[in-house]
Amino acid sequence: MKFLFFLPAFLLASALALCAQTPTATQMTSDLVGHTMGGRLRCWKFQSTDQIKQLSIKDKDYHARQCTCTIELLLQATNSPAKYSAEARVHYTKTDAGWKLDQVGLLSLKKIR
Repeated sequence: MKFLFFLPAFLLASALALCAQTPTATQMTSDLVGHTMGGRLRCWKFQSTDQIKQLSIKDKDYHARQCTCTIELLLQATNSPAKYSAEARVHYTKTDAGWKLDQVGLLSLKKIR
């Protein structure tokens, strides 16, 4: 009988935990493909996940149905030995299907090798 009482509470807690989850680094890596960050002087167009050698989440700011993250990237263009260090701000919106990448803003981009 106690099991039936705790089951709804457990299901509610599980649902709330799933809703509170924010985008992961793996999800961001695949979501970035097709997006461009930067402007006229410095920019990067993500053409494949192979260009992203490393992605780490530096900071997350989560509010209800929106999440803004500052990320650090190690990038390498296809068919080029040059590597770049970048910092970007990504903005996600929560939809019924999950997190959707809305915007990618370039904070810094510099050639390291």
